[in-house]
Amino acid sequence: MKIAIMLSLVKTHAVQSKGIFTMQKVQSDIKTKAENKQAIFRHILNFGAATKQDLFTNLGLSLPTIKQALHVLENEQLIAEGKKVENTGGRNAVSYCVKNDGRYAIGVFPSLHHIICASVNLYGDVLCTQRISCALNLQDTAYMNRMVDLISAVKRETALPDDRFLGVGIAIPSLVSPDGETTVYGMSSNFTGVTRRFFSEYIPYPVKMYHDSETAGFAEIWRTTDRGNMIYLNLNSTIGSSFFLDGKLYTGDNIRAGELGHVIIDPHSRRRCYCGQCGCFDAICNVAVLESCAGGSLSRFFEQLAAEEKDIKKVWNTYTNHLALAIHNLKMMLDCTIIIGGYLGAEIGPFIDDLYRKIDKLSVFTPYSKAYVYPCKYKREATAAGAALRMIDHYIDNL
Repeated sequence: MKIAIMLSLVKTHAVQSKGIFTMQKVQSDIKTKAENKQAIFRHILNFGAATKQDLFTNLGLSLPTIKQALHVLENEQLIAEGKKVENTGGRNAVSYCVKNDGRYAIGVFPSLHHIICASVNLYGDVLCTQRISCALNLQDTAYMNRMVDLISAVKRETALPDDRFLGVGIAIPSLVSPDGETTVYGMSSNFTGVTRRFFSEYIPYPVKMYHDSETAGFAEIWRTTDRGNMIYLNLNSTIGSSFFLDGKLYTGDNIRAGELGHVIIDPHSRRRCYCGQCGCFDAICNVAVLESCAGGSLSRFFEQLAAEEKDIKKVWNTYTNHLALAIHNLKMMLDCTIIIGGYLGAEIGPFIDDLYRKIDKLSVFTPYSKAYVYPCKYKREATAAGAALRMIDHYIDNL
């Protein structure tokens, strides 16, 4: 009797173990299929149209696996057949390309004096952008309603089917918790403690929050095929930055990487930063330093600089001295591409040679700042566009 019971227990345990093993294998297979699909989609997105043979060569996946994943991606309206490619071995091969407007997202950037909103497709193309002037005030229901109206206007003008819409990314001038639920440091704009749930109470779509400097940098790197190392300097009414190592956003041990605004670049300066210290990069090189000399307008400052107004040239000379020092120090530490972004990046193009000359004077190596310092590709919509692209990236990660 005891032997029979023991045999029964052993048999039951074996069946249960087999069931657990089978379930684990199914889950593993599902995960593997998802990872393969993501890898194939990202390859086509980053490098352009590809044939099955291209994917086989570059990704090392089997042709049956590739064929199955392409079929699923086609059914999901994410890719489509493109041009046929000549094949010396017989029939022309079919290439596959991303359907630009297969999905899209909207990004919103509530800055101190404006709300900027942009819709962006899978390739990072800005489909629609709108901007309104209004003072930041999250406690004001009228302000939040204006934000929602702006989102609705951009969604309406984008004019794509609702089933392609992924949601709204909010670019926050604040550090955001790793889970994306709460802002943890936003002294410059009084954003500390704001939650994703707060925005969700007003915005009737999926919502995620991101740090503004990270989203602006993300927009720059999105369409780069050689995703190496990059620093994005976000030079607005406050200063932030984002670091990308091997194409991946680096946030540091305590999500504080990139807070370059609080690096001291002039210990003798009397300019006080909003953090309470004097000599911070933010206090010395935020764009308000330039705007204050031109009636509050950055565009007007550069118009006067182009006209070679003496006082404006003097301010620009001092400003670029400090900016060159900051860029030189970053290059010495990290030796990577540096993008000048934010509002300054949108305007600096015609005057960037002034900055190059000063950086090169500081260099202990062969002067070559033109080879690693560039003005941003995205202009004033970069931060909002990047927030939308973070939404798209999250979607691809969960294909």
